[in-house]
Amino acid sequence: MNRLTMKTSQQLATNTPLTKTPSTKTLSALGKLYSAIKATALLTMLGSGAAMAADNLRENTALVGSASTSVVQDEQTLAQGFSRAGQAMTSTQQASADQLKQQKVELAPRKTRAQVIAERQALTLSSSDAGTKTLKSSAQRLEAGIYHEFAIYEASSRLFEDIDYDGFYRTFSVTFDADVHSYYLGEHANVYADLYLSRNGGPWELYHTTDVFTIVDDASDDDFEVLTTLHTGYPTDHYDVLIDLYEVGYSDIVATISSDDLDDLYGLPLESADRDQYVVEEVVTEVEVSGGSLSVGWLFGLLGLGWLSLIRRHKQD
Repeated sequence: MNRLTMKTSQQLATNTPLTKTPSTKTLSALGKLYSAIKATALLTMLGSGAAMAADNLRENTALVGSASTSVVQDEQTLAQGFSRAGQAMTSTQQASADQLKQQKVELAPRKTRAQVIAERQALTLSSSDAGTKTLKSSAQRLEAGIYHEFAIYEASSRLFEDIDYDGFYRTFSVTFDADVHSYYLGEHANVYADLYLSRNGGPWELYHTTDVFTIVDDASDDDFEVLTTLHTGYPTDHYDVLIDLYEVGYSDIVATISSDDLDDLYGLPLESADRDQYVVEEVVTEVEVSGGSLSVGWLFGLLGLGWLSLIRRHKQD
């Protein structure tokens, strides 16, 4: 290497600032810190997921409670239409609502539509099972020469009580018109219905089985209305409604209608009463009185004005 080259190299070495290379110990510490942060973030994510899963599991396995009763139909209730907003109760609906408040709410495990259907089918037993409650199938009804068909002509829902005014209701009603068709005029049948709710597209879950009632032909004035207050186990969400109709003594569903058929049964904003609470927040106003010279002077000033007012009144008198 010649002198010029050496000189240039020395100048570069002298003028160029040196960059410190991290030591192995520093890199190791940074690596451990990064690993700890990543592990903590992973545990946090897993913990959140586990908490959400546990919450969902709790909601899916918890007991549910509601109270339902039928509403006597009159001109006022028949004139009511479906509405996504809450509406005032008629006198007959209010009477039924008062009955609901007197009912004892019994909690029960969630029961899906598939489970209910299986239980009903299990009661269709042979004659050899004497002494056991049995139900007949639709085929057996036809074999006995009974020819009639059923249909649910229409159905609707109504929203009533929203205590905390958040747009989700604890009390609602479902009204439906069931008909029986036959070759004979005045055909009638004794029936009952299972009512289901589906939370945001989830499984259908039974919330009420009606008492037995009688339908006649395709009469238009025999609507059946069920008023319900949800008490516990129903998170704030949108719920669809399904109605299964049964003929008394038979295990098969004879007619059904749901939100798939009518918008009036679709996406009802509901929540149970334990989530529909109106909370009154107490507002406490604190008044701080300062004891400084300004406050003392202000008080003496008021006293002085008071004395002057009294002296003037005395002089005037």
